[in-house]
Amino acid sequence: MGLDFDSLTKVNPKIILTSNTAFGTSGPYADRVGFDGVAQAMSGSMDMTGSPDLPTKNYAPYVDFCSASLAAFGTCMALMEREKTGKGQRVQTSLLATALTMTNGLVIEQELLNVNREATFNRGQTAAPSDTFKTKDGWILIATVGQPLFERWVNLIGESQWLEDERFKDDLSRGNNSELISQRMSEWCAERTTKEAIGELDKARIPVGEVLKANEVVNEPHIEARNLFQKIPYPNIKDSVPIVVHLWNYPKILEKLGPGLHYWVSIQTKYLKSWDILMKKLQI
Repeated sequence: MGLDFDSLTKVNPKIILTSNTAFGTSGPYADRVGFDGVAQAMSGSMDMTGSPDLPTKNYAPYVDFCSASLAAFGTCMALMEREKTGKGQRVQTSLLATALTMTNGLVIEQELLNVNREATFNRGQTAAPSDTFKTKDGWILIATVGQPLFERWVNLIGESQWLEDERFKDDLSRGNNSELISQRMSEWCAERTTKEAIGELDKARIPVGEVLKANEVVNEPHIEARNLFQKIPYPNIKDSVPIVVHLWNYPKILEKLGPGLHYWVSIQTKYLKSWDILMKKLQI
């Protein structure tokens, strides 16, 4: 049918065509199919997640969501450019390119320094303490990056002499000795409940968060107070659907959009099904 960007611009030179594929439109894998997990695997992310013996996929499909965000961002840029030039644009994203955007630091470091990093579960490798720790009644994660945070942390746990220790002189040095630092923090956390640990760490201005289960997330006090899950009516659903969107000047807009969103999704679904049937008939 000739439905490529060049032919479409002949009909409408202002058209913006946005597409997202698994591997991009050129190269030896251009015709291959893929999903979020495939891109995670090929980007180096899985190899550095979990344990060295078991590459682990992130539970959240972040490649899918980030690809959509990048596609939307690229489309916005194309719209702004069209306002200036009057010309259309082709916007392309791919799952693999998105995943590589997320792991670019790892890949570039390997290319330049040949460090050959291996997974260390949740323990950070370029700063410390940055890890998950078990308390008396749960788990927490803390992230200590930069000298001021490290100084506050050692004073909190009673290891101020570490400030004079060459093993802990900067973030990279602490990252290289992160196992020792995490061990000390594990001892500190084991003596406290989650609430107690978070209270002391928060008072010391050290970033910390409780590891929550899915059923705990929606009832977390701060999440509730911030109204991060705005529930809107959705047809044929017993409970309202939580959507993490906040439009400051239009607090009620999502409630109004609920039926409209359902209508839009249903129309798009029917359109895509019809399009798929047409493409199959035309063998495209």
